[in-house]
Amino acid sequence: MTDRLIAQIASERRARVESLDLFDANLWLGEPDYFPLAEPIAANGLREAMGEYAIRGGLVSHWDGIRLSPQDGNQALRDVDGAFPPDVWTVWVGLPLAPGEQGPLPATGAAHPRMRGVRLFPRIHHFQLSPWVVGSLCEWCVSRRLPVFLWHTEIDWEGLHGLAAAFPELTIVLDTQWQKILYHNRDLFSLLDACGNVLVESSNLLGQDFVAWVVRHWGARRILFGSFLPAADPYSAIGMILDADISAEEKALIAGGNARAIVRQVRP
Repeated sequence: MTDRLIAQIASERRARVESLDLFDANLWLGEPDYFPLAEPIAANGLREAMGEYAIRGGLVSHWDGIRLSPQDGNQALRDVDGAFPPDVWTVWVGLPLAPGEQGPLPATGAAHPRMRGVRLFPRIHHFQLSPWVVGSLCEWCVSRRLPVFLWHTEIDWEGLHGLAAAFPELTIVLDTQWQKILYHNRDLFSLLDACGNVLVESSNLLGQDFVAWVVRHWGARRILFGSFLPAADPYSAIGMILDADISAEEKALIAGGNARAIVRQVRP
């Protein structure tokens, strides 16, 4: 294969990527945990980092919400609010609130104007993912139509099923991070069968065949494109959509249409 042909193929593929109009549900600022070789992204570098992969908008979380505390991560997002591109929104980390809880946390008042989702880390932050623990926070999210995001490494499947069944109006996005979702597919597929309010994020699915499988059985509206930038290479998740044996309309929904619809419905 000649250099000219390689350049032509690369150019054609880049044009196809740009046509997807990508909206990334899994962007991260700050110093990544678990990934010592990943280069951290600052808020003023986010536009450039997204542009390298033709990502036009997204939902951004902050590693300080894991490394330090939810309050620190949420404050870090609030501090750089003015540096975000127009179509970038924030996902704050939530906690089941103790009496008199201090600091910026979801469910302590009106949602921040740029907040478009809440992340929960029940194992890292030591609480049960059960309605009797996180019920009031989930009700607050439902009232504002805010989705809840969870890494699959942070949940037990029975608990997540119970939460989704208890709050059928709550949109729950199951991230396929920070480990590949490889040995959990029977649980994942059963959960998608049982709970129509559960969506799956795409960054660590097992390739385009798994994307096509989900689309065939549960529809394209059940997947959100996510890259896990900068801990993962976005081209991996982009390629899963680009090469999946699904229609152009289905690719457009996964690439950005689904996440943008969720963002538009939020009532902060």
